[in-house]
Amino acid sequence: MTLYKKTQYGKLITGIISIVAISIATLFILQTGSNPIPLSVLVILMLLFLLIGLTFYKLTITIDSKKIEAKFGIGLFKRSLKIKDINYDSIENIKTPALYGIGIRLTPHGLLYNVSTGSAIKIKSNSKTFFVGTDDFDTLHTVLLKLKK
Repeated sequence: MTLYKKTQYGKLITGIISIVAISIATLFILQTGSNPIPLSVLVILMLLFLLIGLTFYKLTITIDSKKIEAKFGIGLFKRSLKIKDINYDSIENIKTPALYGIGIRLTPHGLLYNVSTGSAIKIKSNSKTFFVGTDDFDTLHTVLLKLKK
């Protein structure tokens, strides 16, 4: 049974990928310059942008009775932590500066999964750190504390 589920959409990454893909398609259609873009390059680039877009367009955080999980887009990249392994004293709300970027990033706090800058929840266990961007820290924290045994 799902106790919590929240999805954040990555407007910035979606916008950037869309602008770049439209620009490349426009250059192909117009065939400008002395060395225009070949169809094979256009197809490869469009497939690459589609894959990146589907992978990082959203971040969904779910909590059930056994684990907390963060999943990007269609689910190629996931991060989870078992509820029984959580060190509840370690739960923190971390302000993530724009310098940390978006996507999967290595930060001084650990590996960060996020689709926007702002804040993140950091949870430690004995062997892992769960560090995920969220705009709903208070609700996440409350749900996790209810699961504390």
